[in-house]
Amino acid sequence: MVCAAGILLRLNFVALKRRWRSRRVPRAADTGWIFGEVGFEATALLLLVAFVLPPLSTVDISTSFLPGSISTDLFHPFGLGVGKPGNGASASVGYSETVRPGAQLKARSQEIMVVSGGSALYPYLRGIALGGWDGISWYQLPPTDASPVRQQPRLEPKADLPREDLPVGSSRVEVVQQSIRILVPPDQLDRTVFSAGELTRVDNHSTTVKGIMLGAATGPVGEGPDPVNIVAGPPVPFDTVDVVRILDTPRAPYDINLTTAVPTADVKSLRSAGTDYAAWVQPYQQLYFQGTVAAGYSAGRDQEIASLARTIVQDAHALTVYDQAKAIEAWFRDPNRFKYTISPKPARAGVRPLDFFLFDSHEGYCQDFSTAMAVMLRSLDIPVRQMSGFSQGFYDDKSHRYLVNALNAHSWVEVYFPRLGWIPFEPTPDGANLPVERPATPTVTVPLPVGSGTAATPRVPKNQDAGNQGSGGAGSGGLSDLWSRAGWVAVGLLLLLLVAALLMFRWLMSARDPRRIWRRLQFLADRLRVPRRPGDTPKEFGARLADAVPSLDDELRGVAELFTRANFRRGGLTRAESGELQRSWHVVRRSYPGLVVRAFRERGGGRPVRREAAAGLKSREPAPRRRPPDPSRGA
Repeated sequence: MVCAAGILLRLNFVALKRRWRSRRVPRAADTGWIFGEVGFEATALLLLVAFVLPPLSTVDISTSFLPGSISTDLFHPFGLGVGKPGNGASASVGYSETVRPGAQLKARSQEIMVVSGGSALYPYLRGIALGGWDGISWYQLPPTDASPVRQQPRLEPKADLPREDLPVGSSRVEVVQQSIRILVPPDQLDRTVFSAGELTRVDNHSTTVKGIMLGAATGPVGEGPDPVNIVAGPPVPFDTVDVVRILDTPRAPYDINLTTAVPTADVKSLRSAGTDYAAWVQPYQQLYFQGTVAAGYSAGRDQEIASLARTIVQDAHALTVYDQAKAIEAWFRDPNRFKYTISPKPARAGVRPLDFFLFDSHEGYCQDFSTAMAVMLRSLDIPVRQMSGFSQGFYDDKSHRYLVNALNAHSWVEVYFPRLGWIPFEPTPDGANLPVERPATPTVTVPLPVGSGTAATPRVPKNQDAGNQGSGGAGSGGLSDLWSRAGWVAVGLLLLLLVAALLMFRWLMSARDPRRIWRRLQFLADRLRVPRRPGDTPKEFGARLADAVPSLDDELRGVAELFTRANFRRGGLTRAESGELQRSWHVVRRSYPGLVVRAFRERGGGRPVRREAAAGLKSREPAPRRRPPDPSRGA
């Protein structure tokens, strides 16, 4: 920035010199040096203000000026595979509806959404649940007799989403109101409705819902999901919901207001949940849905993976489903075993990326870790699904919202617990996404009603002050935030005053030649309301200024006399006269700041500084010259 400012100053000064030359405007020999000094001081002031004053927002706007693909980021996993064929737009924002371990990372850094509201028990924005695994990638479960995937073509705004995979009992659910502003066109996100938890209602958009539904009576299964809930009457609930999409095509940016339900199950309840699974859970327990395996790869190491999973849970003495899931999660997060990287070594030809990750490289990113954990859990007959979406993003303490970037694209796993719902687990040791901390035993909570409109408290990173979570409208958090901002503003104003005082001091100290000293006196006279008339000589003006400041009478008259000699006498000032000018100006300069401050204070009260100056304003005649005393008269 300093170099850029220097170049701009130089170019501006060259342009000014050309303009002065064309207009035949004279300039002093040290004009260039003065111009550079002032420019340097202005640059220093700008840098000081930029470093000291707090930012108005922490939103990253770099992508507005530096567009392009970014393939690495040390803190945010992204790029869930290459995406669907022909869906380059979706891949460019990191989100994809297929998850493939070992795939090339494709995303460019850009803000995707701004989120208000969230839950510490679900620090993600889920997009789609993937239940099918073919050894190479995760995909949406197809509509078959074994997995009756249905689709409700239209769900009106503010209508409750019919579903039965939520926890039984209102005390086990945290109701979260969210407002999500999408910053990219809807097609780039496949029109997906993202939510922190299980979606229960969308307030301002018509949507379509897809998931498993055993209770619907439909005809033979076709190529696409059978439509349900298209006739009048009570809707048939979904056993579980995989994805919700908006039906309209709004222009970006657009808002989605929604309600979600987050399971609040404690560790004790999860351990005692049991394995009494409903029939619809079966597709999520099968390693390969209906035996479908990707061609060209061997599944011969599946038994080795299953044996490894059993060894992990046995070494951890994990007997319940929850303890087994936590044991495998912790096993992957051990830094002595696996390393998180966004540039892992590619698998050899003919080797499954999953096998290469587990037994050879021991390094990968989110889809490698989540895939490996999900496959291990399914080998233990535990129902699990692969999730594709975004992590919670960065919390902006200025706007009290989460800022979600394309680099926050993420995949994780969810395990189903009877009567408690889908519970997320985080096996990726990326340093940004941490396992959810749950209470050991049930706690007494009062659930919020669905229509209360009260947002859950945002999850703030550990390095943030919990007192700054409020909206600023009420409460101690908002008051402390207000005082904090007021303090920063006060500090900024004090710094500006300090810089102004330093510049004023520099302005005074830089006056050494007669012309500059005279301009400083003219500035002082204007502040003191001493009139300047067109016909005044320097001596007349100096006499009028001396009358306004009697304490500096001799010095001001002396400066006026010497300025006259410097401008109108051939040869200018002698060395002795130059020394006398500097001594007189030195005396005036010591009183200069006080005179300016007093002038501003008295001007604010509407009083003239001196009666002599006020009287002089009424007359247009030159000031009478001060006559020397007549030596013939006695004292």
